[in-house]
Amino acid sequence: MKYTKEERLDIGRRIYDGEFTIYTALQQFGISTCCARDYMRLYRYTHHIPDKTAARGHKKTPTPKPQDLQDL
Repeated sequence: MKYTKEERLDIGRRIYDGEFTIYTALQQFGISTCCARDYMRLYRYTHHIPDKTAARGHKKTPTPKPQDLQDL
């Protein structure tokens, strides 16, 4: 199914706002996981909204690398 840009933005907003999950959107709109995520990203990008994990201050911490074989 093809959706207009306005429809994709609406689907993205509803996913972002938690109105329904990505998996509910898959069933309701017949889209793939990638499409649902892309619609949510499109919504955020269009309205200059940060990612929810970035908004909460989450940062991916790098895993420390072992210095020698004993650390493994």
